[in-house]
Amino acid sequence: MVEVAHKEFLRSLVIVHVQTRMLTGGAEENTWASCVHQAGRGHIVHLVCGRDSNVDYYQSRNTSVRIHYVPELIREVSWRHDLAAYRRLTALFGDLQADIVHTHTSKAGAVGRFAARNAGVPAVVHGVHMLPFSNVGLAEKCVYLLAEHAVAPLTDHFVHVSHGTRRAYGHARIGSGRPHSVVRSGMDIERFRGSEWPQDWRQVMGVGPVAPKPRAILMLAALEKRKRHAEFIEGFMQELREGEDTRLLLAGDGPEAASIRELVASLGIADRVRLLGHRTDPERLVALADVCVLSSLREGLPRVIVQSLAGGRPAVVSPVRGIEEVVDCGVNGMIVRRSDAASIAREALKLVRDDDRLAAMTRAAQHAPVDEWTFAAMFEQLDRAYAAVLSAPRVRARLQRLQAEGLRASHAEYV
Repeated sequence: MVEVAHKEFLRSLVIVHVQTRMLTGGAEENTWASCVHQAGRGHIVHLVCGRDSNVDYYQSRNTSVRIHYVPELIREVSWRHDLAAYRRLTALFGDLQADIVHTHTSKAGAVGRFAARNAGVPAVVHGVHMLPFSNVGLAEKCVYLLAEHAVAPLTDHFVHVSHGTRRAYGHARIGSGRPHSVVRSGMDIERFRGSEWPQDWRQVMGVGPVAPKPRAILMLAALEKRKRHAEFIEGFMQELREGEDTRLLLAGDGPEAASIRELVASLGIADRVRLLGHRTDPERLVALADVCVLSSLREGLPRVIVQSLAGGRPAVVSPVRGIEEVVDCGVNGMIVRRSDAASIAREALKLVRDDDRLAAMTRAAQHAPVDEWTFAAMFEQLDRAYAAVLSAPRVRARLQRLQAEGLRASHAEYV
């Protein structure tokens, strides 16, 4: 039945993606790639994003994806803003005659799903990019769980970036009785395989014109609190031995950029901790690194770790759910069981000091099975998930009712 639906439904749909913010991180690039893919298949695709979004960046990419800026949609809980965003989204979904609303992230997921049901949208999909109720305080966890349980009945299909998040939703009984799919986060894997160092590598690492390359630990991550850069930096400096020529490269930008710069300046460690800002050549930075790290605890399945392994570099990471799907602990990287960022820094430094262990993990990383994370694989998985959504009896009934009422006459017929 799904195969028939795949042929009949996946054309001439109005699809609306909703994300709280669109910057340049992994979840945002994942959502954008999905939008572009669906628009390329002939669908009418809209992207709705909230206040903290780089709208100009995505509009400048000149695709047929139509972008809508909703400043009332913010990350923080605000009854005034949330109610305003709900009303705005309800009206927008109705005006666009959305066939499918696909929400991403927690706030857009809650407000967007309520608005979609109020607007009578036939199919509602929610993308789980990370676990909002994981590794947070008890009160915050309870709030997130209550919110997720409240909107789960409004959801026709859940799409997860990893089996780990899918299992976590199952354990929490979120969306019981609703279908859940795993759709890997797609990326240009070949871009990272066999890449060369950046031409400005000496400037990147802060070394002179004839000095040899020092060992390098790389963190590719937006500069925001949940990534725990400050704690990692402090742990790195505590563990760094006197005279040890190792660099910590931090590539990314974000709301914590100023405070991290102040921390590095106050500690007088700019020669060891290099703040690179946003770079358009992450594959070259991975090639330059000896080890890649990520110290955040709230993730889905981090794209940057997949990219690190695709570039043949072992990864040292926090114990986030599902990370074992790509990091084989002790083989192509390390999953640090202690959750503090300093422990991750300690293990990364131990690895770069051990030539034999580093060489073995590097060889293993070069053969890591990362083909599941290609764009082609993601698009195929996403198309199948949508086919499953649209073949569900309750969704088919809604679509047929709207067609009978003449509200979807300009779109493809639904069988």
